[in-house]
Amino acid sequence: MTLKFIDLFAGIGGFRIGMERAGYECVFSSEIDLHACEMYEENFGDNPYCDITKYDVSKIPDFDVLCAGFPCQSFSISGKQKGFYDDIRGTLFFDICRVLEAKKPRAFILENVKNLSTHDKGRTLSVMLDALSKLGYTVNFKILNAKDFGVPQNRERVIIVGNREGKFFDFERLVKSPVESMEKFLDKTGLFEILEPDEYTLLNKEYIKRQPQSGLEFIGYRNKKMRTVGVREGTEHLSRVHKQPNRIYSSKGVHPTLPSQETAGRFYIYVDGIVRKLTIKECYRFMGFPENFIKVGKKGQLYSRIGNSICVNVVYAVAKELEYILEGEFELITEKSPREELENLFLEAQGDDIFTVYSLKEEQLSWVNTIVEKEANNKAVYTVLLTSLFYKYLHPEQDVRIHQVELSGGYSGRTFDTKIVTPFLKDKRFRGAMKESGWLTRSLEQKHPYTLDFPGAINNKEVKISFLNILNDIEENNTNPKLYIMNILKRSIIEKEKENIIVINPVTRESNFDIHDIMNLLENHFNHKYSSRGASILPVVAFYSIYECLLEEMSRYSSKKIDELASHYSSDRSSGATGDIVVRNQDNTLYEVVEIKFGIEIDKMMLEDAYNKIKPSTVQRYYILSTKEPTDKERKEFDFRIEEIKKEHGVQIIINGLMKTLAYYLRLLEDTDKFIEKYILNMKENSEINYEHQVSWNNLIKFQEKN
Repeated sequence: MTLKFIDLFAGIGGFRIGMERAGYECVFSSEIDLHACEMYEENFGDNPYCDITKYDVSKIPDFDVLCAGFPCQSFSISGKQKGFYDDIRGTLFFDICRVLEAKKPRAFILENVKNLSTHDKGRTLSVMLDALSKLGYTVNFKILNAKDFGVPQNRERVIIVGNREGKFFDFERLVKSPVESMEKFLDKTGLFEILEPDEYTLLNKEYIKRQPQSGLEFIGYRNKKMRTVGVREGTEHLSRVHKQPNRIYSSKGVHPTLPSQETAGRFYIYVDGIVRKLTIKECYRFMGFPENFIKVGKKGQLYSRIGNSICVNVVYAVAKELEYILEGEFELITEKSPREELENLFLEAQGDDIFTVYSLKEEQLSWVNTIVEKEANNKAVYTVLLTSLFYKYLHPEQDVRIHQVELSGGYSGRTFDTKIVTPFLKDKRFRGAMKESGWLTRSLEQKHPYTLDFPGAINNKEVKISFLNILNDIEENNTNPKLYIMNILKRSIIEKEKENIIVINPVTRESNFDIHDIMNLLENHFNHKYSSRGASILPVVAFYSIYECLLEEMSRYSSKKIDELASHYSSDRSSGATGDIVVRNQDNTLYEVVEIKFGIEIDKMMLEDAYNKIKPSTVQRYYILSTKEPTDKERKEFDFRIEEIKKEHGVQIIINGLMKTLAYYLRLLEDTDKFIEKYILNMKENSEINYEHQVSWNNLIKFQEKN
């Protein structure tokens, strides 16, 4: 039976060529760019013009596989989950899910830029994977590079594949054909755009190196303006020194990613003793398009269209493996692989009645809650526990407390974790996902069974007790390990979804907040009773945001720069910091430093410590600010010592209340909305700010808007 597919966000048909080459039949296409539609119709005989965001999906013919390469968009989530529609509404990804839910195809293949995997700290991809899983699909993703599939282009893209059969799509099974050089793909004759020798500079041979990961060989540059920011003298041989359109690459290596933004053709190559641009024909060849593909339109349009397409060869490889899963011998295999079993458990854990179906006793539930609550800070314990439970589920005869083959009657927990559980946790973006294996943690790798007397020094005592008691419960009391697995997975999914919060930006409303409103917001945000560690970083982020505004607005800071925030939990000695906020001159010398204390009284010792830190420097001002303001008596004592320090060193030390200083700085700003925007952005990007802080901010904004 021929598998049928639809082609959403179709472009010029890269997906369609790859799918049809693999034996699939296209039954519906959708695209809104008029030039792309024109080329699509020329090559396939169908005009795909259709706005899928407004289309009645019930009119789409039945199909087996949905294909889509779609723009990356972030999702706005306010904290209360009302189903995936509320998470993704207003995005093009929403329309993909709308089609999947309505038509329930057997599978899908989605493609996006590599940065999707890290966009918004990975939350964007996490929301997508969760939404697809909730629709009943077993989902997997991987970053694939076009140069591994028969074309000479270093083009990395995220490919997401899902199916309703409960089968694991194994990207490692894809048939690859790596390419190391452009040479066999280049035209020998033609109207080439050639640079004159005085228009470029080639590097000396000792500087020419093949980049091991990308396969690129940077060989020279056009004699145009170089970058200046952060560039040292004598670094002309480094590719990053030159803007991308000015770089020249050797044809003995592969080509950089063909971009969609550059309508003039971006990169130059060195081949047969000349420097020239790629031809349009070569660009399409580098994407796997056939030689007879019809090209219509202006050259700039053709460059843009191919840069915005998908590598045909990648589509073909994925489509063939998907066909095997849906229709091939795979169907004859009755025993599922461990990864497939784990995928099915994860899919089942998406259900709303899990806690009812797999109910635990009060004590058992307390152990699970402890493990999941501490999941992010105790990743090794979380991973080892889930690995042990899952192995027990598959092999009931094995005592999983005996976790090493060197122990009598043991098994290799680390091997099973490395191959199955950790890759699963990483793919699903669990908070407890590790880079390799939980058994690489010293406190867990000991040659001692995970019995109640296990001597490993697990830092959190409650976590250790819960971990050992769960394993003891399944081995000594014959408790079904699936009960624990389902409860842990479900609770982890809930906690993971909480972290997909985008903080609300109140500046979008018509009337802006005044300084009084902002100070109320900040004071409540700083002093909210959080259950987790970390509130002390919020004032630091607020002052960092203030200084970002000051550097833009005030002439006093016009030639200054600000250091990125160091870890708030590292000591000054280990981080090398002189304070929380560090402003520097252009020559990198210190100009102004702010040290922030949260709930800590400033004393004489603190003042002396600050002076000792800044003695060797030429810092002009040093602020020590605390949420606990000094008394009048303390101020007089501080003033006397501050005056002495000023005479000795010249630095002006200012000790003051944190909130007073914050209000003063806000009054200096021309536009306080900018401060709010920067505070929100810095909250989103700082890894030490957790979802509790974000939820608190959103609740404060909603309360303020109502009142």
